[in-house]
Amino acid sequence: MRKLFIRCVVLATLWGASVALAGSPGPGGPEAASAAPLTGTSWSLVSLGGLELWSGPAATLRFDAEGTLGGFDGCNSYQGTFSVDGSAIRMPGKMAATLMACAEPLASQASAFTQTLGRAASFAIDGDRLRLLDGAGQELAAFEAASLALAGTSWEVLGYNNGRQAVVSVLLGTRITARFGEDGRVTGSAGCNQYFASWETAAGTISIGMPASTRMSCPEPDGLMEQEVRYLEALHMAATFRREGEKLELRTVEGALAVTLGRDPATPPAPDASPGARLRFDLDRLGADGLQGPPDGRRALHYEYCIPDRPEAIGAVSGIDPTLQIQGHSPGRAGCGADELLCLGHTHQPDHVAVLERFARLPFIAEIREAHFE
Repeated sequence: MRKLFIRCVVLATLWGASVALAGSPGPGGPEAASAAPLTGTSWSLVSLGGLELWSGPAATLRFDAEGTLGGFDGCNSYQGTFSVDGSAIRMPGKMAATLMACAEPLASQASAFTQTLGRAASFAIDGDRLRLLDGAGQELAAFEAASLALAGTSWEVLGYNNGRQAVVSVLLGTRITARFGEDGRVTGSAGCNQYFASWETAAGTISIGMPASTRMSCPEPDGLMEQEVRYLEALHMAATFRREGEKLELRTVEGALAVTLGRDPATPPAPDASPGARLRFDLDRLGADGLQGPPDGRRALHYEYCIPDRPEAIGAVSGIDPTLQIQGHSPGRAGCGADELLCLGHTHQPDHVAVLERFARLPFIAEIREAHFE
């Protein structure tokens, strides 16, 4: 809890400091006018100079008004300035950022991402794709347009304003969710009770009605009912929102952080997220026995994936795979987060294809990658 609180304080401090340091011209200045093709757009990273991108939330790049930019580098949130002249662009290679520590190779990839921004000399937009180019016209990075819509999205609350000018994390062992329905209602669990409220957005602003909820009383853990009241109050205070990939921030009219949210790992996949799309290796390499390689050296394919650190998720995967090994809180190649568990298995088992397909249909497994043991 203390770690999340410190992180939020650092983010709030740097957020204000970076805007103050930007020194950008006003909305009517020439720099703001030339930035028009980018201003107000948001992008998600899809390629970075030929590097194999580490799995996890994609790095993002957002161009705000008045020559400021920001986003998520895969590890930390960052902010800086930008200027454009025609197709030429200039961004700093070093920006104000939060100070979250991340394991390798994620930390190195995040650093490479922000350094790449500083090397960009020009840009090109082709439909929903943004390309950053160096001085010789070679592609440095490519992005796809990020969805900013909230309708139909589901989130898990990471922190909320407790009404005493502090953002605190959710109590250990509790879970708060929010789903923004296309019917104009936001619903979810406040930790003990189910709640619902009206919501609507327009040009970055959001209005959430006073939530109503069921009337259960949950005595444990200590402080749960107080948390529920404070969260619902914070939700109602939201006046602006910012979505960046799998992160969502709600802020008050004064700009204070009201609620921070991340993608809900229990959300069912989108209709086009077929089981096959979640497998990051080719099953055709394997024989009927689940082995691959030459006749004198056939071996199993080892795979890994992340699951939420919750009993129901552990129980679900344990009932599918007899080769399952849960490695605990380790990122692995799959890039598991702090609240996730790394799981390993291998294909030398009966019906290995059916096992993988069952995993790929679980809503909380984003992808299954081949495991390598260096």
